[in-house]
Amino acid sequence: MPKWLRIAEQYLGEVERKETTPYDHPVFAYCTLWLFDVAEFDRALDWAFLAIELGQPTPERIKRTWPTLVAGTVLDWATEQAEGGHSVEPYFGRVFAKVKSEWKLPEQVTAAWFKFAGLSLLRDAVGQVKVTAIGDAQTLQAADELLEKAASIHKHAMVKTVRNKIAMRLNALESAAAQ
Repeated sequence: MPKWLRIAEQYLGEVERKETTPYDHPVFAYCTLWLFDVAEFDRALDWAFLAIELGQPTPERIKRTWPTLVAGTVLDWATEQAEGGHSVEPYFGRVFAKVKSEWKLPEQVTAAWFKFAGLSLLRDAVGQVKVTAIGDAQTLQAADELLEKAASIHKHAMVKTVRNKIAMRLNALESAAAQ
């Protein structure tokens, strides 16, 4: 991989210095993909965002666009991390910003991002989604808004049960505060 990374870096340097106009560069595309494969997410995201900006196609065998590929890859990684009780930042936040405001993705993919963001607010210290562990009404409301957005994007987002639990938890917190 080091040999190929040097070739990709040379291309990027030429583009940055305006020594060449951007053109389809399969080595750059494959290196970007490989960076995700070896979990070098900082550079992988930088290069993927640049690939999008430069209009680079994904490698020939990949049938997804860069935004869809990045969204899927990072969400899979974030899911694994969160379920193990680990942080998903800064990578989740970097990509979620693009998902929310820039990228046109399939509805199911966008909804999955909003669902994950909402569920992330409800995770306990070991990574389990546990609505009853949340004692802050603002956090519960923020999670519910994200889950509501997921449901509005894709009707099969499967967030109804969690949203009902959030409503019950908010009612319990209100009742406890009133006493």
